[in-house]
Amino acid sequence: MKHIVNIARIIVGNLFIFSGIVKANDPLGFSYKLEEYFVEFGMSWSWLMDISVPLAALLCIVEIVLGVAVLVGYKMKPTSWALLLMIVFFTILTGASAIFEIVRSCGCFGDAIPLTPWQSFYKDLVLLIFILIIFAYRNKIEPWKSTRDLIIVFAVSTIILVLLALMLKWSMAGEVLALIWLTVLVQHYAKNEKLAAMIAVVFSLVFGIYVSVVATNYLPFKDFRPYAIGKNIPSQMVMAPGAKQPIYKNTLIYENTQTGETKAFTQEEYTDSKIWEHEEWEWRDTKSKLIEEGELPTITDFMIQGNEGDDYTDIILSENQVLVIVAYNLQKAKNNHWDEISALVKKAESKGVTVIGLSAAGTAEKEAYKEKYNLPFDFYVSDEIVLKTIIRSNPGLMLMEQGTVSNKWHVNKLPKLEQFLN
Repeated sequence: MKHIVNIARIIVGNLFIFSGIVKANDPLGFSYKLEEYFVEFGMSWSWLMDISVPLAALLCIVEIVLGVAVLVGYKMKPTSWALLLMIVFFTILTGASAIFEIVRSCGCFGDAIPLTPWQSFYKDLVLLIFILIIFAYRNKIEPWKSTRDLIIVFAVSTIILVLLALMLKWSMAGEVLALIWLTVLVQHYAKNEKLAAMIAVVFSLVFGIYVSVVATNYLPFKDFRPYAIGKNIPSQMVMAPGAKQPIYKNTLIYENTQTGETKAFTQEEYTDSKIWEHEEWEWRDTKSKLIEEGELPTITDFMIQGNEGDDYTDIILSENQVLVIVAYNLQKAKNNHWDEISALVKKAESKGVTVIGLSAAGTAEKEAYKEKYNLPFDFYVSDEIVLKTIIRSNPGLMLMEQGTVSNKWHVNKLPKLEQFLN
């Protein structure tokens, strides 16, 4: 049983570390997912929405710390209770989401590895089994007493997290491991496994706070979204060659004009019955039911519209250079950087760069806002969720070249004029 418990610790610890880091990389994105759950479950209270960002960051930090704690065996009684409570809560949440089709993506691994509600639910069930094993043996789990055992555990953890990092082309998980490996040295030289375990947990806490704070106040360290730098938007708006098509079950409804009787036919029944040869039967309706989902373009909802509803998407995406000022919600936008943004806009326009604003606000609100802050560009209309996906800043800047994202800037770290022109 000892080996099973150790395997459970390695699996749970690494998954919690990885899940926490991926979400801490983008706390704003995770907060949007939390708000979606709040709304769907009837909990859209204003105070809860107001704390969604710090709550999201806190959950990410807790995941990282618990993952490290279970790996090193630090204070296993409170650690195992926290693990059990978290996994029970999220198993219920993902189960309800899957059964009632509430949220299409759980956000368990952020935008890095999208999971369907059912995939999330099955993942949580597996984790629940491993965590129950850890919980049952919590009184016997202690910090690794030999450096050899500690090295073996973290060598396996290194392999797991490095493989995940290679899959995502992102090394952040490796940085956490580098910090934790220091505990191996501490234990080796200090001969104190409890001190080493405590230092590992403190390292993970500091690291989690650092990543969450920086990613919240600036852009994510790694952008996994389809609007990341280097991504071409138009190519992601069309179906890939050979993409799987959705499968529908069609039911045709016919009515007998003489008796008023109606009959429903599947496609096969319709062909076999040759109902169309009978003049008294007339078609009334066709109902389609999705049997199996097909593949969709990566981007399905990007659109740039004028205030009158005209579609400017293709025109804007074909421009040589376009500077887009994204402000999804003007009421929540940071207003102390507009002078700096306006200076960038004027310099960009003088160099032949097209400049537009994108917001989900209404026409009257946009015109009043533009006049209030003397903005030298016009706002076009786009969906709020899309704009939140494009950049985690309100406002934020995105530079495109013929539909390819060449750079993005958070409002807290706008480029200097010289840097922008280069």
